[in-house]
Amino acid sequence: MQTKEHSLCFTGHRSEKLPKTEQEMEHLKQKLLAEIDNAIENGIDTFYMGACYGFDLLAAQMVLRRKKVISLNKPRQNSIKLVAIIPFEEQASRWSEKDRELYFDYTLPYCDEVVTLNTHYKQGCYHERNRYMVDRCSKMIAYYDGGSGGTAYTVNYAKTNGLEITNLYAI
Repeated sequence: MQTKEHSLCFTGHRSEKLPKTEQEMEHLKQKLLAEIDNAIENGIDTFYMGACYGFDLLAAQMVLRRKKVISLNKPRQNSIKLVAIIPFEEQASRWSEKDRELYFDYTLPYCDEVVTLNTHYKQGCYHERNRYMVDRCSKMIAYYDGGSGGTAYTVNYAKTNGLEITNLYAI
């Protein structure tokens, strides 16, 4: 059973606000892996991601990488879980082909659970998704530049709800 104490969610910017150079992106991936490893060592076994292109899919790929290492090296140990929270079914319909491929072929099929909150887009569905994740977690890993928008909403909601937040943008 998933508990708040053993659960962590991710929030962050879309691809447009992620690092531009390969070196900067590799640095972000290493920081993200280190934080995921730290979370696992401290009892986190369930990771929630908002299933959107950009930081969400990057975080999911890093969790899946760790999940594979754990299953290969410690097959008898309980594995970690990745849970995708999708705000509405058609959310990926306007994404780039590359992002849709990462989403449909390399992420969703490997999630332990996929929760779709709405059939169609409705006003507020992204905030609903963000609250759903935060309400089920005790920790958050963010990539947040301090600006306004959905990531700001989610970070502020997490602060209000007492989550421990690590912002990789600031590290």
